[in-house]
Amino acid sequence: MDSAGRNLAALSAVATAVLAESLCGLVAYVLVPALGDPRPAPLACLVPAIALGGLLGGSLWLGVRSARRRLAESRRLGRRVRSIALPPGGELRLAAEAAGLRGLVDLVDAEDPFSFVHGLLRPRVAISRGLVDRLSPVELRAALEHEAYHLRNRDPLRSLVARALTEALFLLPSLAVLQRRYEAGRELAADRRAEEAWGRRSLAGALLKALEGRPLPGAAAAAGLGSPDLLSLRLARLEEGREPRLSAGHASEHVWSAIGLGALLALFAAAIAGVGGPSALGRALAAELGFPDGSLQALCLAPALALSAGLLGVRRRRGMSHRAKQ
Repeated sequence: MDSAGRNLAALSAVATAVLAESLCGLVAYVLVPALGDPRPAPLACLVPAIALGGLLGGSLWLGVRSARRRLAESRRLGRRVRSIALPPGGELRLAAEAAGLRGLVDLVDAEDPFSFVHGLLRPRVAISRGLVDRLSPVELRAALEHEAYHLRNRDPLRSLVARALTEALFLLPSLAVLQRRYEAGRELAADRRAEEAWGRRSLAGALLKALEGRPLPGAAAAAGLGSPDLLSLRLARLEEGREPRLSAGHASEHVWSAIGLGALLALFAAAIAGVGGPSALGRALAAELGFPDGSLQALCLAPALALSAGLLGVRRRRGMSHRAKQ
C-alpha cells in the first residue's frame, strides 16, 4: 500500500471507529438507561445527554451534507463534459489504449489545456482539445498514465469519503492532516506511475502545459493533472528526483485534536452520570475496559475493522494484478 492508501486507511479507520463507538455508546449507555428508568431524571441532568446527541447528530449531518455536495458537483461536471465532448482522434485513442483507458477517455471541446478524472462509481478521463494539441505524443501518454492512476484507484470517490469524514469530525483536526497527506500522496503516486512509464521529461512537459490555462468550471471536485494545490511538491519531486517529505501537520492541530477528543469523552461521562448517576459511569467504564461481554464492542468496532480490511484487501489485489501484468 502506498502513502496515499495508508493515510486514507488511517483516516477512515479512526473516523469510523470514533463515530461508531460514539453512536453505540450513546445508545447503550445513555438512551437505553434513560428510557428504561421508570423515574425520569431531572431536566438539568439530561443536558449533557442532549448536548452529546446534538453534537453527534450535527457531525453526521455535516458529513452527509459534504458527501451530497460533492455528489452534486460530480454529476454537474459529468453533464458538462458530455455536453461538449468530441469524438477522440486517432492519436488520443492510441494513447488511451497504451494507458489501459480504452473507451474511458472523453475529448472536451475547450481551448484551455486541462485533464482530470471525474465520476464516482464509473470514473472517466476528460482531456481538453487544447491540451491534446499542445502535447507531443509521448507527453500525451504520460498525461493519460497519470490520470489512469486516479481512475483505477477511484480517487474522486475516495476523496469524497475523506472529505466527508473530515468535515463530520471537525473536533479532530488531525484528520484534516491525514486528508491532506492522502491528497498529496495520490498526486505523487500518479506522477511516479507516469514517470516510470514515459520518463521524467515527458511528465514534466505535460504537467507544465496543463498549467497554462484555466480548468473547466466545476472541475475542483475532480482529480486532475494540472491541479495547482500541490504543484510545489510535485515540481520538487521532478527536479530533485526523490520523494518529498509530506507534512505531519502543525502541532496546534494535534493539540486541538487531543482537546476535542477529551471534550467528547468528558461529555460522554457527564451524559452517562446524568442519566444513571456515578455508579452508571463506573459500570460503563468497567464494561468498556473489562470486555465482559464483547458483543457491543464487536458491533461498534466492526465498521472500522471491516473498512480497514477492505481497503487493505483491495490494494493488495490491485498490487498483485499489476505485478502479474508486468
